[in-house]
Amino acid sequence: MTEQPPVIRVEELGHVTLFVRDVEASARFYRDVLGLVDRGRGKGGRIAFFSAGRHHHDLACQAVGPDAAAPTPGAPGLYHVAFRIGSTAAALTAARRALLARGLPVFGEWRTEDSHSISTRDPDGHEIELYVELGPS
Repeated sequence: MTEQPPVIRVEELGHVTLFVRDVEASARFYRDVLGLVDRGRGKGGRIAFFSAGRHHHDLACQAVGPDAAAPTPGAPGLYHVAFRIGSTAAALTAARRALLARGLPVFGEWRTEDSHSISTRDPDGHEIELYVELGPS
């Protein structure tokens, strides 16, 4: 019998890095629309770091240039990034209103017994899910 190699035990997701066409357009979305804290730039301004508050950065956006291809839904790669925005249906309703007020698409509404979500797209077409985990009734 062959001994199996040990399993790595991940404790938490450290951060996600997205390739984007324009770092500043992404900054306006993640900072000004979603309220993430802008932690600054790296790589000569080609990468921006954003925090939801727990880590130095939870999300990084690295510029690949204005001619880069858009993400292709259904192809191998990133499907979406999800951000928890609260614990009440009212928080999700407020998020929907804020997105629509900025002319951003709202789609993909999901409801389970303990969570609700909506989705939008960032300036590069990445799907961004916003969800609430509902407390006990």
